Amino acid sequence: MTEQAAFQEKFAALDVPARAALVFWYRERLPLDHVAKLVERSPERVERDVIDALAELRRAGVLPRPPATEDELCQWLDKLRDEPELSTFALVAAVRAGRARRGRFSRRAE
Repeated sequence: MTEQAAFQEKFAALDVPARAALVFWYRERLPLDHVAKLVERSPERVERDVIDALAELRRAGVLPRPPATEDELCQWLDKLRDEPELSTFALVAAVRAGRARRGRFSRRAE
């Protein structure tokens, strides 16, 4: 398995909001407040999600241990730019679909 394939596999295993936050914050270089709105989480939660996701990718051995630079992460994410499921539209749709599923489940519990 290539390094890129290993990264892609571990990246795909992250939860949707964390994946989206990484793409929007690092690859698209959007401000944190804007990322938070797109993934429907607070800015503080987005920061925690990003830190946890980066730690998971490092534990999996697909990102270098700190001090990896933001540019290194951007390079890895940029290699995934042509992946349809990582387009802005697909990521926002996936976040909203997850929220809708959680909403249906919570209504059933009431």
